[in-house]
Amino acid sequence: MECQIIGQSIIILEQTPSTNNYATDQVRENEVKEGTVFLAVAQTAGRGHLANKWESAAGKNLTFSIYIRPNFLPIEKSYMLSKVVCLGLERYLSRFVDQVRIKWPNDVYVGDRKICGILIENGIMRGEILQSIIGIGLNINQEKFVSDAPNPVSLFQLTGETRDLEEQLKELLSHIDLFYQKLAKGEYEEVSDLFVSKLYRLNEWHWFKDDQGKYFGKIIGVNEIGQLLVEDESKNVRAYHFKEVSYLI
Repeated sequence: MECQIIGQSIIILEQTPSTNNYATDQVRENEVKEGTVFLAVAQTAGRGHLANKWESAAGKNLTFSIYIRPNFLPIEKSYMLSKVVCLGLERYLSRFVDQVRIKWPNDVYVGDRKICGILIENGIMRGEILQSIIGIGLNINQEKFVSDAPNPVSLFQLTGETRDLEEQLKELLSHIDLFYQKLAKGEYEEVSDLFVSKLYRLNEWHWFKDDQGKYFGKIIGVNEIGQLLVEDESKNVRAYHFKEVSYLI
């Protein structure tokens, strides 16, 4: 597949603390084409949500940021960006392994192990999304992890195969670009329905914890503003923003 927007321009950085920070600086200081990808061979201080860090061995994985201008997207639908990125990743990974699922709000799992993290930072002015920097860390060829992250995994660990990172990046970007085009065409319902169908632990009974304590429930979907919907044993549906609920066993 040929990329129409995302991935037409790829800037390779031998080393940078954070591709999201680098991309943000470049957009602020220069004219950057929409869809430009900033790829780091070595990322020394990759960021996740809040204070979370992302471990990635130099030259082993894909750590990059995408710059887009989704000003066609209503601000109340900003979570659609997470959906299209997660779906692109899910489709790419499913070529190689089974049980690829999207763990709300924006991680990608294989089984119960995390293979990819995503960090989206939006620039908003007067109620409009002017720009988005989408940071992605995808474990490809890493053989072992040394941080205290609880459940990381790589494609190499799952398949025993080493892959060419340049080829993998191009293929992955083509899938993300495909879903981004759907978003630009206003195909929100199709994207949302597919996203929900790929959710980690969808319609499975598990233990959760929120500010009211621990309870038994099942994930039934995600609402229009990106809140996770969990139904408890009393058939009450609880809606959560990020960090308002924890997944337990």
